[in-house]
Amino acid sequence: MTDLTAQLPPRGPLGPLTTPTLIQSLCGARATGTLTLEDSGISKTLYLDQGRVVFATSTDPEDRLGQLYLRQGMISLATLKQAAKVALTSKKRMGAWLVEIKAIRGQDLIWGVAEQVRCIVMGLFHWTRGEYQFTSGKLPTEEVITLKVPTGDLIVAGIKSIDSWYRIEAAVGDLDTHYVSSPRFEELARELNLSLDEWTVLSRCESGASLADICEASAGKDFEVCRLIWAFMVVGLLQKHASTAQAATASGDARTSSGRGAA
Repeated sequence: MTDLTAQLPPRGPLGPLTTPTLIQSLCGARATGTLTLEDSGISKTLYLDQGRVVFATSTDPEDRLGQLYLRQGMISLATLKQAAKVALTSKKRMGAWLVEIKAIRGQDLIWGVAEQVRCIVMGLFHWTRGEYQFTSGKLPTEEVITLKVPTGDLIVAGIKSIDSWYRIEAAVGDLDTHYVSSPRFEELARELNLSLDEWTVLSRCESGASLADICEASAGKDFEVCRLIWAFMVVGLLQKHASTAQAATASGDARTSSGRGAA
């Protein structure tokens, strides 16, 4: 897999393609530390331990644990309002208090925190602007409940949630762009939980194929196939190659330049 960390400094601006590559680059480098992303007054922080996203926090009110339980129908609006007051007036965490008053079970708390972290991470894949900063070093907190989803699966799921064709097209290129399996394909593929349809898309690229050929041979929608290609590139399963026409043009330019030099 390409060493993406060399292309991304510890801090910088976010663009349409930055977030997936940024997370993968840090995880691929087995980094430990905190990645903070900020935009329009909202701040989200991912906690990475040896290249795995294990926890996340957010200042966005929509990411709060109580709202998650409310959306799932696990607590009432009255309970949410009461829990919010308790959180403001005491040092108790909302989840722990909900267990204490038997509004939820202990196992619901474990599920809720893990789901909350997953939702925070998934939401970041939709960020296309703002700033990021990675701070390397020992994590400032040790959470009992942590996210246990493999990073590759997290990134594939995150990109599959993106509906912006502008971003997908910018990532995959033109129809004549060629793709081929990376040298680390077998090693990286073992770490992912892919569906049969996703494996089928990957199989089209074993000996190299254009984006047009991959789409034509796939049973799925072209939009979804292109989105998968982007995800597979980010996690390192596929590599992008110049099209035959582009390669021929580059070769011709090189010969012309060489001939002029010799003259």
